[in-house]
Amino acid sequence: MQVPSRPTTALLCTVLLLLVSSHPAQAASRARFLGERQEQQTQQGSTSDAQLNAPTAEPNVTAYDGLPGLSLGPIGSAVADAAASVDWLPSGLFSGDGTAYSEAVANTGAGFACSYRYLNDWASTHFAAINRPMWDNGNSCGRCLTAWCVDERCATRNKRVQVMVTDLCPECAEGDVDFSIPVYRDITGMWPHRLKIQWEWSDCSANIDGDILLTPKDGINAQWQAFYFSNAKYPLKSVSLNGKELERNEFQFWVHAAPLSPGPAEFVFEAINGLKLTASCANPLTQQQLTNFT
Repeated sequence: MQVPSRPTTALLCTVLLLLVSSHPAQAASRARFLGERQEQQTQQGSTSDAQLNAPTAEPNVTAYDGLPGLSLGPIGSAVADAAASVDWLPSGLFSGDGTAYSEAVANTGAGFACSYRYLNDWASTHFAAINRPMWDNGNSCGRCLTAWCVDERCATRNKRVQVMVTDLCPECAEGDVDFSIPVYRDITGMWPHRLKIQWEWSDCSANIDGDILLTPKDGINAQWQAFYFSNAKYPLKSVSLNGKELERNEFQFWVHAAPLSPGPAEFVFEAINGLKLTASCANPLTQQQLTNFT
């Protein structure tokens, strides 16, 4: 899904932040927006600090500033109604800075820290990077949150939009969220900037359709294998293969450090809400689709 490009007259500075890790599963790089100050100083010279720090509103924005509304993709308000009764979600209302770093992606999260090899159409646009303290060693991958802008500078305030955590923002402070550019513009009515937001964890399972995608990791052999599982309806708590529990890596591949030959196999998935799923396949060493949670 493509989002409209910015007008060429917009004053926007983009900085490419390369995230490199010795771990083979870490995301290779991410584009991150860190503000407009440098470009504005170059082009406007004597502009005051107050002007430099003022975000620019989207053209033709109609502000929403009342009771929190909803913008949750294809399911409308159903998620918000359901979230109140979902007792497995972490509770709490969080505050921090909202920033933006990436346009929509083409149905893959392989370049993000959560390493999902497939994102459906909704998640390809509605994604975010979470700060390191709340990254929780990768446990936040696949969880969803609903955020809204509370900054008085926002052209749009209190409009609730749901996203999936697919990435890590290592420089973000606790409570900060780094959004896709389409979502950021939807929440704030602004070009990418740094504005105050509030958010809470929420259930986005109604936005996840289709099967789980099993993708074997590069470098597997008869004695060591690892697997990516993308598009699970609920975040995964544990996975076992033929009765042996797999070890989850921070960057969302699951390791089976034991002999394994091609042939029939059985995966058992447990989601963070306690649901369990058994999926059989003819050969776990090939990429394929597996049954999803219902």
